[in-house]
Amino acid sequence: MSTKILVVDDNRDLARGVALVLSDLSDEIRVAFSAEDALDSMRADPAELVLTDVKMPGADGHSLLRSIRESWPRCRVIMFTAFGSIEAAVEAMRQGALDYLSKPFDNDELYAIVKRALVEITTENELITLRAALAGRQTFCGMVSRDRRMLSVFETLKKIAPSSATVLIRGESGTGKELVARAIHDTSGRKGKFVAFNAAAVPESLAEAELFGAKKGAYTGAQQDRKGLFLTAHEGTLFIDEVASMPMGLQGKLLRVLQEHEIQPLGSDTPVPVDVRVVSALNEDPARLMREGRLRKDLYYRLAVVTLGLPPLRDRPDDVALLATVFIDQLAPPGRVPPALSAEAQRLLVAHDWPGNVRELHNVIERALLLVSGPEIAARDVVLEGEPIEFDPVRNHGVPYEEAKRVAVEQFQRRFVESLLAEHDHNISAAASAAGMTRAALHRIIRRLEGGD
Repeated sequence: MSTKILVVDDNRDLARGVALVLSDLSDEIRVAFSAEDALDSMRADPAELVLTDVKMPGADGHSLLRSIRESWPRCRVIMFTAFGSIEAAVEAMRQGALDYLSKPFDNDELYAIVKRALVEITTENELITLRAALAGRQTFCGMVSRDRRMLSVFETLKKIAPSSATVLIRGESGTGKELVARAIHDTSGRKGKFVAFNAAAVPESLAEAELFGAKKGAYTGAQQDRKGLFLTAHEGTLFIDEVASMPMGLQGKLLRVLQEHEIQPLGSDTPVPVDVRVVSALNEDPARLMREGRLRKDLYYRLAVVTLGLPPLRDRPDDVALLATVFIDQLAPPGRVPPALSAEAQRLLVAHDWPGNVRELHNVIERALLLVSGPEIAARDVVLEGEPIEFDPVRNHGVPYEEAKRVAVEQFQRRFVESLLAEHDHNISAAASAAGMTRAALHRIIRRLEGGD
């Protein structure tokens, strides 16, 4: 649907000429020859963009601007006059005008200013429509989707959240498994905290103390009692990501906690009762993990009372543009109208296979907002994973040096870590050794790239 434009000028030839110049931008352009006629036209059928002269017989353009701002606050107003001055421009902007042109104005300049205004209007309308959609059944605890499988997950979450059943979430890295776990906790009514534990990111020697706690002196370096995550999550929810990364002995101790509802801190002979709901996650096939001896069968069946599968983003093409728009709205600088997503950029996003899923899309949009130089994210602003980032000193002169450096370094780290892990079959210890760093240091880089800290 075309944006409705109203051109107001007592010079009838000029008003009609402006309408002619702008005719290919909208099918709904009207003209009025006084402020009074313009207000009558607005009352009958409000325009979304008004271009008005300042000096007119009767009520002038400033008076018309004030009336429009009061009665139609979302309407944009562009003003022009043969008596242009800095003071007049400042006053018009202070009163709420979107832009200001002095007669005689260049038609190309007028066209460009109006086109930018129409992009802003379209963007705002899209955001209003999106927010209205998000207020419906397409949203659940901050997660949004149009995909029928994700909507089915939302419905299942509503049913299982109030129970105390364990839940196993399956899905590729970046599909939002922790978001789902948080949603389960937030809608469960449990009084305690939500606590997250990434089993792959904690050295084996510390994992048991991290989960179950330890008494002072229980191991080298234990200079005081350690509470442990199970006690921290008492009466709440403990989310264990990549649960198959836990050593088999620790998996057995976790199974006992799930059966007995009590923990035994390292160095203590006294069991401590706990009330914790455990939600876990896997990004690999559990049947294969059990065949390979990396996941205990009895633990798997105890964890998977309810199993939720999250589809990868490449299988949810309808969600790509929806999520991209949400991220643009969330990440755009405060006080600035978020840029629109061009049709070319949208096609590029939908065609990508998204190996990093929703997390990757979030990173791509964050970079695009650094690179964009106008009111619209173009295809050239969309840098997908594995592509080099080019900071054009002319087009991207507004990107701060530190931001450019941060994005470039992140891109290098991501490509380096991905190739390093692939070369060593995702064996963290072997990859870290080959790169000349500690296992913990490599884990920190991986967690940062995945948005974990």
